Amino acid sequence: MAQIATVTIGTDTFSVYALTSNALTDANSFWNVRLGSERTAWEAATDDDKKRALVVASDWIDRASTFTGSKTSASQPREWPRDSATCDGTAITDGTTPDGLAYATFWLAGAALVNSDAAASEGTGSNVKSAKAGSAKVEFFSSTVDDGTRLPITAHDYIKCMLEGGASILGGTDSGTSDDSAFDEDDFDRTSPWA
Repeated sequence: MAQIATVTIGTDTFSVYALTSNALTDANSFWNVRLGSERTAWEAATDDDKKRALVVASDWIDRASTFTGSKTSASQPREWPRDSATCDGTAITDGTTPDGLAYATFWLAGAALVNSDAAASEGTGSNVKSAKAGSAKVEFFSSTVDDGTRLPITAHDYIKCMLEGGASILGGTDSGTSDDSAFDEDDFDRTSPWA
């Protein structure tokens, strides 16, 4: 399991997601076996800039994500460890931090070194319900509300199973014990009640 480690930059100490108590060594190992512009930026950075990138990445994850469960302690510096959290419906041991958070942190740190403005970029959500041009009209199933900060897909993939709201579910869902659906009147030629 991952943990919350500290990095020191000058006289300041910050908490970050890592695999061990040495976040910089963990991140160096992570980037040692990868390719791409993020690795190139990581290798070229000073140790202090790498630590800064780890802080930015950990902040980015906490700010852009709503996780299942609740903080183990209200006073802890990060969103993890958590209690009553799940990963795709499977319970995560209370008071622990899954490795995916460390991996997402390392990847985001590399991305932040490539583009230092990435963590402050605009999100991709939209409150548009419909669009019309001439006689053509498109109405969306639902708007995608955005708080302005989203994780890049690679980082998101490391933590998506822990996000609140079924982040890995695509499309609408309907549940319950009646034959009524909020989505469609069609019963799809069903001959028995929903199980």
